[in-house]
Amino acid sequence: MSRRPTTSRAGMSRTASSASISMPPPSRIPNRPPSVMSVSQPSHERDARDSRASSPPKRMRKGTGVTMTSRKIEAPGMGINMDGEINIQVVVRCRGRSQQEVDQASPVITTTTGPISKMVTVETTPLPSATLSTFTTASVYGGTHHPTTKTYPFDKVFGPEADQTMVFNEVAEGMLGEVLSGYNCTIFAYGQTGTGKTYTMQGDLELTNLDTPKSTAGIVPRVLHSLFNILESQADTEYSVKCSYVELYNEELRDLLAPEYRGEQSGTGGLKLYEDGKKGTMIQGLEETGVRNLKEALGMLDKGVKRRQTAETKMNTESSRSHTIFSITVHVKESGMQRGGEDMLRIGKFNLVDLAGSEAIGRSGATDKRAREAGMINQSLLTLGRVISALVEKGSHIPYRESKLTRLLQDSLGGRTKTCIVATISPTRSNMEETLSTLDYAIRAKSIRNRPEVNAHLTKTGLLKEYVGDIERLKAELAATREKNGIYIPEDQWREMHEVQVKQKSDYDEAKLKASVIEVALDTKKKEFDEVSVRLLATVDELAQVREAEKQLMEMLDETKIVLDAIQTRLDEETVISQAYMQGEERLDAVAGGLKKVATESVNDVGGLFEKIGRFTISSEFFIHSPLVPARKAKILGSNASAATRFGGELQGLSQNLRNGLSQLQSAHENFGQEIQIEMETYALKGQQATQHDLAALDRSFVAFNDLSLKLASSNEKGQREASDLSKSLLAVKDEVQSSVREWAQGVSDRSKSMVDELLEHQQQHLTAVGSVLDSTASLVAAIITAAQEHLAAESVSALHARDLAVQTSSSEIARLRSQNVLLAKLLSEEKAKTAKLRTELIGNLTSMIESFTDEQDKGWSAVVDKVKMDNEKSVEKMEELDEEARRVWEEGDGRRKLFENQVRSGGETAVLQKGEGQMALRQVREGLKERLECYGQETMGEAEVHVEMMDGFCVKMAKSATSVANKSTARGKKNSEIMEALTKNAKSTHQASQARSSAMADSINSVTSTLLTSRSSSSATFSEAYSATESNLNSIIASTADFLQSGIQEDIPTGITPRKKVWNVQAEWERTGPREAVLASWRKRQEAVGQPESQSGVVRDELS
Repeated sequence: MSRRPTTSRAGMSRTASSASISMPPPSRIPNRPPSVMSVSQPSHERDARDSRASSPPKRMRKGTGVTMTSRKIEAPGMGINMDGEINIQVVVRCRGRSQQEVDQASPVITTTTGPISKMVTVETTPLPSATLSTFTTASVYGGTHHPTTKTYPFDKVFGPEADQTMVFNEVAEGMLGEVLSGYNCTIFAYGQTGTGKTYTMQGDLELTNLDTPKSTAGIVPRVLHSLFNILESQADTEYSVKCSYVELYNEELRDLLAPEYRGEQSGTGGLKLYEDGKKGTMIQGLEETGVRNLKEALGMLDKGVKRRQTAETKMNTESSRSHTIFSITVHVKESGMQRGGEDMLRIGKFNLVDLAGSEAIGRSGATDKRAREAGMINQSLLTLGRVISALVEKGSHIPYRESKLTRLLQDSLGGRTKTCIVATISPTRSNMEETLSTLDYAIRAKSIRNRPEVNAHLTKTGLLKEYVGDIERLKAELAATREKNGIYIPEDQWREMHEVQVKQKSDYDEAKLKASVIEVALDTKKKEFDEVSVRLLATVDELAQVREAEKQLMEMLDETKIVLDAIQTRLDEETVISQAYMQGEERLDAVAGGLKKVATESVNDVGGLFEKIGRFTISSEFFIHSPLVPARKAKILGSNASAATRFGGELQGLSQNLRNGLSQLQSAHENFGQEIQIEMETYALKGQQATQHDLAALDRSFVAFNDLSLKLASSNEKGQREASDLSKSLLAVKDEVQSSVREWAQGVSDRSKSMVDELLEHQQQHLTAVGSVLDSTASLVAAIITAAQEHLAAESVSALHARDLAVQTSSSEIARLRSQNVLLAKLLSEEKAKTAKLRTELIGNLTSMIESFTDEQDKGWSAVVDKVKMDNEKSVEKMEELDEEARRVWEEGDGRRKLFENQVRSGGETAVLQKGEGQMALRQVREGLKERLECYGQETMGEAEVHVEMMDGFCVKMAKSATSVANKSTARGKKNSEIMEALTKNAKSTHQASQARSSAMADSINSVTSTLLTSRSSSSATFSEAYSATESNLNSIIASTADFLQSGIQEDIPTGITPRKKVWNVQAEWERTGPREAVLASWRKRQEAVGQPESQSGVVRDELS
């Protein structure tokens, strides 16, 4: 089945049409009965009722209407009898007071027990200016005037506190499941104008941001939302949904979804109704539009709502002026894998009816066109009321055809549809008469019984069985024609007679069975208690989920701590590396200082040496050529001069070598400084990024934990409030139930006593009237006998005419059968052509199955048509024999007429005898009725006392349970709040501490990096200065040595500053900082040796500082 929506023109099946009960306007209801107890019933029902005098007081007892101060009206149950019949479900919804009623200060006269109950009580005390004879009078006990009340039992009663969701859950949700199971279901709203029918059925059609109905949405949009949710959740299910929307305005049917809709200016007379033999009442030309999702369906509904006829009246600002029926047809394909490979289509239809409300023209202020509209509405609702009365009283004729509305609702009232009526009422005294009329008709409608049937599934086997059934029916009709015990009548008349016969048979079967009523006290409150328990369990589940989330958050915190420890370890390692580099730099600085010191001392010594040599150079000539200087001394001085010259050359070479060494040291120092700077900058950048990432992760974890804490706290507070509200409501309900049960028991006792006395009085009058009826019946029988004799004479003449008519009928039947053979042959050829066309159009893996199905279908059609043709040929032959037998049958009929005349004569004599027997039976009934009524009154009072004791015990248990639930919920809520507060506080402190540690670590890394970079810069500057000074000194030494060698040797005058030979302490090698891995390995080894953990960042920072 394709999911693509389709649009087709189809009729509306009577089996799927909506059912409704409308309230006739009070001004047009003559002599409204005070209650349904005044409904007459057959004698066999009264006997069955009397035989159950010992049954519980809840069981229904019909009888003559009585007048009493407080009265409870019993209603039939919803039980299913042996034939599968069920009563129509009836619910009542009472709205709150409107602003107009509040301004008029109209008092509230209706009483309901909570949002959902099963009883509604109406105070019927008339206004001071009203006519008292219209209402039941109030009794006076001890001089106190008690108000007159009526209590009506229904399947559900929704008070003003009930919202749209409650109404949908209790009324429509279950019926939607029946529709998906293949049933036809109907829900319609009925009541006075302005009581909320359209609000209940339609409400707000817009969706929320989550594509769900709003809280003010009615039954129709909620049904569509639930329907598509169910269908879309079944992934493997193929389905299609079609919608139609029809309006009945001034007895004219209009399609609100038709593309060519022209409203009141159409002038076509509306759509036509016609009867189908299998589908019932159909609407010709009604359009069913396929929809694929909720938005499309609501769009079609909104389109029809805008076209509906509405107007403003004094009683309602937006009054509906027409009846509407919104129908939803669902086709669901069932796979045939589990049924031997045969697929089936399950079809269900849901009709949602919004009736226009009845209104009094004088109160609504309708004139001209609006007055005509109100008249047509009231007329159709009056016809609906007569149909309900006829069904309740089991009349022989049901006036369905008097109105198009009742024709559309025919199958929903006494047919094969599951029907629910939503009766809407006003709570104020200003609408008391309309409220009572609505409730009276609703309680009468509960007596109507439908026989729901699942719609036939479309299968090949089912189709063949349907044809076989048609053939058998045709054979039976033909046999009846041959045997002269049947009659040929027009097809429409035969359908009408058949429907009447089926209805009479259903009424007869229903009259033979007993009905029982079982009511369970406080069922709705128990259901609410169960729902609250479910919500409490859901809250516990949410708490478990939050705890699980908390556990996950703690795991995240542990992982974060591990990451922090790893970062701390890396920080300690980088600190050790930085410290090693600093120590290496200090060693290099010490080496440079020693070299500087040696260079200074060397410069000083060389200066003194150059002075000495200068002196020797200046005086060398004197000493050499002086006769006073010994030769040996001169020789020595010459040798010294040569040595000084040689030493000067060597000193210049050494100074040059020293300058080259200093250049290499400067280059190595600069490379080492650059490497340290790059390493420290890289380390600082990585440390900042890791710290920022960890801080962001901590912030996200804390935000998630905080959100979970807030949600849990909110859920906990909500659970506490709900438990407290539930406890208060249960205690309030307990008090109300105890009070109402005691009042009910007292009322039952008083009413039983009054009822027995008044019933005896009325029954005496009734039996007297029955006696007079028997006398008149005897006279009537005599008159009937006389009329029968006259009728027999006229029948003799009619028999001759019937014989001639039979001859003509046989001739026309022969001609009809022959033409039928021709039509069947034509039908067979057309069906074969359609099957061949269908076979060529279908594709996919269903080809073989379709071919086998179409082959068997062709064979079946051929066999059926051949068989029908053979039967028709035989019928032609036998119809020819019918003409010959007609004369013989007429002669036999004349003999039977004479025999019937003798039987009528003897029947008159028997009627006289039965008159005397009937009068004797009346006397026996009178005596037996008195005894049973007295017994009933005593049993009713006793059972009322027992019921009061049981309800008191139940209320005490309910109060204890409510108090216990509230206390436990409050204690658990406080405990959960304390736990969550501690968890939140702990998480907050942990988060703050983690942030502080991460920030401190980041600051420490930045500080260490900055210090090392600053130290490196200062060390580089110091080394550069030392190198510049050393290089300058070396240049000075070289220059001085050159001057010394050029200036010569001066006079050798001892100065005492000549440097002596000594050992120079020059460091030829120095230790460089080792590789990174070696430094870390050595550090870890030292840490393990002293037994301390690796994380010693604090100690390292102290050492650095």
